[in-house]
Amino acid sequence: MDFISNTDAQNGEMLAAIGIKSIDELFEAIPKHLKVKRPEIDDGMSEYDVLRLMEQIASHNTYSQYVNYLGAGAYEHHVPALVGAITGKSEFLTSYTPYQAEASQGMLQLIFEFQSAICALTGLDVSNASLYDGASACGEALLMSLRLRKERNKVLIASSVHPHYRGVITQYLESHHTEIVLIPIKKDGQLDLNFVNDHLDDKTAGVLLQSPNFFGIMEDVKEITSLAKQNDVLTILCANPLAYGIYATPAELGVDIAVGDCQPFGLPLNFGGPYVGYMACRQELVRQMPGRIIGETVDTKGRRGFVLTLQAREQHIRREKATSNICTNQALAALACLIGILWYGKEGVPKLALTNYQRTQYLKQGLESAGFQTLGGTRVFNEFAVKFPKPVLNHFRYHKIEPGVSLELYYPQFKDFLLVAVTETKSQEQLDHYLSEAKEII
Repeated sequence: MDFISNTDAQNGEMLAAIGIKSIDELFEAIPKHLKVKRPEIDDGMSEYDVLRLMEQIASHNTYSQYVNYLGAGAYEHHVPALVGAITGKSEFLTSYTPYQAEASQGMLQLIFEFQSAICALTGLDVSNASLYDGASACGEALLMSLRLRKERNKVLIASSVHPHYRGVITQYLESHHTEIVLIPIKKDGQLDLNFVNDHLDDKTAGVLLQSPNFFGIMEDVKEITSLAKQNDVLTILCANPLAYGIYATPAELGVDIAVGDCQPFGLPLNFGGPYVGYMACRQELVRQMPGRIIGETVDTKGRRGFVLTLQAREQHIRREKATSNICTNQALAALACLIGILWYGKEGVPKLALTNYQRTQYLKQGLESAGFQTLGGTRVFNEFAVKFPKPVLNHFRYHKIEPGVSLELYYPQFKDFLLVAVTETKSQEQLDHYLSEAKEII
């Protein structure tokens, strides 16, 4: 951060204004033995010398560069330069929750546009002004289903939902005395639909799915939504929003509530966060949606304006009527994702999604041709699971490749499988390098 010191004249004006003669008087309350004496001789360095010294020290802080194939909920995508240029503007970067909301028209407009973009991606009627991340969005959606089905206390959760998300969900629901039933997965990485059919009943409030699931596989969501509707159970779909560029939207699949993380649009990896969650639902469910919802209206002169339409937190309404204790929204992160979505646009999002799909299939089919077992067939997006016959991490890392996430950490039944993520950031040359090193392992 740049710093320009005050002049003696400026210091004198400020001291006179507060009624003291010197800066030392400001610190009279501090015992003398705690004060450090000023150096009597100027032993400091010049600005240029300090910069050179810092560069020399920083040059020792080196690390190896790896081609990254890690995914599992945090994906390496290109972030358009426009994102940083806009989010770095002071009116966005330093803003906070608008307590006098209607006085913050610019902030309300960006949140409204974010909601509109989420509705366009999901096909659903209404979206809120963002949630903390994908994990909290899943927890809030399940609580929403329990409020909408007050006489029920059971939820079904797919085992193929991100393990970290399931950990957060447990924390959300355990104090509500909710019965959590995990839907098992089959050997091919997809859900057991027979189990779903057997456990959907009049005690079930909601069923949470993820598609593409943790293994990158697209689930048969439409079949499950059909089963759920027969039992008046709400269906919640967690998904990478980029997948909607080429796959069916939640609205087309008959889903009631759509949730997920917007990180693939406009947010770098950021060492795991902060990210931004999204939630959308059908119009008739909106009264139980948590967080804030911004609406569009006109003023007395007919000019377009925005209002904080719903804010169902205990800070604003009776505690027992509150939908959530969410006190803010990820406005800056949501703005970054909104810019990313608008940058690609209606035609660009499907093209970006298709590019990700094609590059994933290129590597996946190349590994299959080399004799490696994978999961999901062609019904995968952005990542896939591949089985290697022996430990491979050291081999790949020696060749500057971070090959994927070990599934055994979360799913012991998939021992020796790696979860490999491929996005538009991977060139054909890089994918061929991965394949050539994989073939060396056999």
